Amino acid sequence: MGQTIEAKVAIQVPDSFEIVSSDELSDLRSQSVVGRTWTMNDLRDWLGHKQAVWVKDNILYNPRYSKDIQAMINHNEIRESKGNGSPWLFKASTMAAWLDKHWEELPW
Repeated sequence: MGQTIEAKVAIQVPDSFEIVSSDELSDLRSQSVVGRTWTMNDLRDWLGHKQAVWVKDNILYNPRYSKDIQAMINHNEIRESKGNGSPWLFKASTMAAWLDKHWEELPW
């Protein structure tokens, strides 16, 4: 059997770093929108559990935002539903940035 040596070591953590638990880090990672795709349900959750009809009426089919939405569709950042079995899909980072930009305009 080998020897065991105990030692106390002081490690200085720079002010720009934070020490967080692995559970908290996992929670933070799950909240990130980078590289994620949202379904309509994910978008509804992000919007505070708004109904799909609210999302469609106030964002997706709202004439005020039609150019923005069409541009996102053209760039494959939104995939429009074509009926049953063909869900809406959203590039989460793009949609989240758009929502941040237009947050105060939406009829909450």
